Amino acid sequence: MTASDLDAFMATMVAPSVATSCDAAETFALEQYDLRATAIRLTGERDENFKLVGPDGREYVLKIASAAEEPAVTDLPTAALLHVERVDPEFPCPKVLRTRDGLTCSRFEDAAGLGRTARILTYLPGKTLRSSARSSAQRAACGRVAARLGLALRNFTHPAALRPLIWDLRHVGGTVGLLDELRDFPVKSTVAALISALDARVQAEFGHLRQQVIHNDMNDMNVLVDPGNEDDVVGIIDFGDLVHTALVADVAILAADQITTGRAPRDSIIDVVMAYHEAVPLLPQELAVLNPLIAGRILTDVLIASWHRRRNPASAHYSDLDPEFIRARVKLAEEVLALEVATL
Repeated sequence: MTASDLDAFMATMVAPSVATSCDAAETFALEQYDLRATAIRLTGERDENFKLVGPDGREYVLKIASAAEEPAVTDLPTAALLHVERVDPEFPCPKVLRTRDGLTCSRFEDAAGLGRTARILTYLPGKTLRSSARSSAQRAACGRVAARLGLALRNFTHPAALRPLIWDLRHVGGTVGLLDELRDFPVKSTVAALISALDARVQAEFGHLRQQVIHNDMNDMNVLVDPGNEDDVVGIIDFGDLVHTALVADVAILAADQITTGRAPRDSIIDVVMAYHEAVPLLPQELAVLNPLIAGRILTDVLIASWHRRRNPASAHYSDLDPEFIRARVKLAEEVLALEVATL
């Protein structure tokens, strides 16, 4: 990823825009979708998001793309959701609503007069993984759902899936440049050295890995579980970081948020990997690069979030990260990198 590629993507994360009011969101839903609903603002890294609640209690999500985002990029998650619906209709992910004209998206003009693309999806009920009680059974369920989604996306193609994306772990080395703007970021030299070391390992192996379009963001806020049975995964949301990259990156991203305090990192990782492997056997070369990818995700999580917070302090999507939390995550990345390669 070149510096210009990085700048182009990051522009969509911090592009200034006039905030859309809840009233405007409600008017749009009614005029374009014949959907009378109450709008509640949600957070979002690049999109403006609203939860819509209809008079019958049904819930939806309105997503309004950044005016800085290319139309093809905006279309990517919609196309992927439609593909998953065709090949695995029962997969627990949002469904795309059609406008009154039968379209999967519509033009939205914001208060500044900028044309943006908006779409409405069904809202999935459930409890986020982050707010749930963790267990080995839950981690295994996450691994199985991730494998199922990977299979559903196996033959999906889209030109925008090839775009440069800072969250794509093949470009983990590019995140070092973010440190230049983070003057008070803890242990900067350690982070830079870690990223350099793991990036070298990733780049050496990447050409030998299976590649396809993947979800690329199965973090603990995008995996939903049943509040009545938290070992049961009932939803995968937020397809905004879809990208064509290494299949095993999905496993790494999922595993990175499954590591909890009081449990050895290897044990938590193995729960996810074994369950995924039962459905989609992982190749030796994928297992060899898994730990560097997990460590890379742990580091990019704190780096990108800190950068975004500095560049866009008005956004509520990311909170300020405590220095001790960052140090703990860096230490965890070191521990994961030091683990032996899993053999299944």
